[in-house]
Amino acid sequence: MSAAVVRIAQSADPDDAFMAWALEKLCESDGLDAVVEFGDIETLNQRAIEASVDLTALSVGAYPQVADRYRILRCGASFGDAYGPLVVGSEAVSPGPAALAGLRVAIPGYHTTAAMLLRVFAGPVYEEVVLPFDTILDAVLCEQVDAGLIIHEGQLMYPQLGLHPLFEPATEWARRERLPLPLGVVAVRRELPAGMQQRLARLFLESLRRAFDNPEAALDFAATYARGLERPILEEYVYRYVNASTLDMGYAGERAIRRLFALAVETGVLTHEPVLDLL
Repeated sequence: MSAAVVRIAQSADPDDAFMAWALEKLCESDGLDAVVEFGDIETLNQRAIEASVDLTALSVGAYPQVADRYRILRCGASFGDAYGPLVVGSEAVSPGPAALAGLRVAIPGYHTTAAMLLRVFAGPVYEEVVLPFDTILDAVLCEQVDAGLIIHEGQLMYPQLGLHPLFEPATEWARRERLPLPLGVVAVRRELPAGMQQRLARLFLESLRRAFDNPEAALDFAATYARGLERPILEEYVYRYVNASTLDMGYAGERAIRRLFALAVETGVLTHEPVLDLL
């Protein structure tokens, strides 16, 4: 009998690669034929909207679009602790939503959590320009756009490029909510049998534990998706988002996700809150 084939998609980002370091081999040893692919998070969001993958990294901001097709795992989530996506520009100004008024701001995908956060906390004072996340800093530098909403390693790199923070939604979230900032999750397709959903959740959690137990090997793997980051910066970035809450988001993580969706409804970003289904 041939092994069951599962389609797994993970973000091509160092922290997500760290989490998935052992996943493919664990699936194989568990009798699964796993096709593990890495891609840009907005591409993964779109694939989830199409329900074309079985287990996938997903922006929290995309979950309302796929709640009828996916469940969120309690493991594998990324939370910020008063840090996260931020808007940068070439001019030093007093940071805040008012700094974005009338600007053309590049965002790293329509369905990203970063885009949802900016809509919630800044309101419709700026014009969105959707660009791949890894082109946004260059787009700001060459004045293709006025400002850029940056995610991933761009959050550590922008000062070296002479850019300045204009607005950081994560700071506003921390001030108002005093909760971890939900950014990314791992989700499993609802159409899978319940036993397979639980199996994939177990394997992903085991991959996380293996990475924590073998950090040098997992970091070596993460470095293949680090886009030139030096090792100390890579480690700083990975451990910002991979920690105890990644093993289990707990009550605080669940509450934070619900609160983000409630704020999105209150500000008109969403029409209704999705049912949060956790596994």
